Amino acid sequence: MTEADQTAMMMALQKELAKMKKAHEEAAKKNEEEIKNLQQEKKRMKKLVEGVPSLAMTNQVGKSYATGAGLQAEKETKNDFTLEMDGESHPSKTTNTTGTAGPDRRHPFTDRVMDTPLSDKWKGFNRDRYDGTNDPDKHVDAYTTHMSLYTTDDAVFCRVFPTSLKGGALSWFTKLPANSIDCFETLIAKFDVQFATSRPHHLTSIALVGICQEKRESLRTFIDRFSKTAMSIRNLNPEVAMHHMLTALRPGPFADNLCMQPTTNLDDLRRRAAKFMQLEELREFRNNARA
Repeated sequence: MTEADQTAMMMALQKELAKMKKAHEEAAKKNEEEIKNLQQEKKRMKKLVEGVPSLAMTNQVGKSYATGAGLQAEKETKNDFTLEMDGESHPSKTTNTTGTAGPDRRHPFTDRVMDTPLSDKWKGFNRDRYDGTNDPDKHVDAYTTHMSLYTTDDAVFCRVFPTSLKGGALSWFTKLPANSIDCFETLIAKFDVQFATSRPHHLTSIALVGICQEKRESLRTFIDRFSKTAMSIRNLNPEVAMHHMLTALRPGPFADNLCMQPTTNLDDLRRRAAKFMQLEELREFRNNARA
């Protein structure tokens, strides 16, 4: 085969490879467009289903019967605030999206809050739901701690909050005026006011005034007793706690050490106390061994 023939063959191969590459790129582009069109169609159909309450309810009830829940599941589905559809939690009474109050609008959120999407994998609040009869502060603490594991979006905090309620608390929520909640802070402020009477009596820093280290009380026992009371005081100022602890100590090695080297904060006070606890317990162990 001559050099000219070889050159001609190489050119022919290059042209063929160019054609194959172009055909592959066109096919890939066509597939991307088809996938994009399918995704848009899925979103459009999903919005249509959400806009028809009867379809959403039928879908949920059908799932309940498929799992053997029967009539009880149907009843719970009608009364509960949220529906799970395709792994996403949707308010059951949010078909009115124009921002005006209507017979089907059962939430107080603004359109900005309701337009915030939830994750496809969201399962809702899975802890004990609040019914309005116990401490609302503990419920808010548990809720915010749980939600912080998944998101920091304020609107999502609002939308999911009703799933943490039941009974009288859920009934109160559904009766809030339309468009009255625009952020989580506003929601919790109204929640606190509504269930303030369910909040137990909280201790104040005055409770620390009556605590003092007894004559034969060990440093560890005193610190544990003091800390237990201090933890029961909501929003206790660390400087106030440190002041009360210093004045409650009885004269001894630890108090003398604090006088010679004043502490600057409560954490430093606890670290130094831990060392004197060990020394005190070691001394007691030796005395018992000698006895």
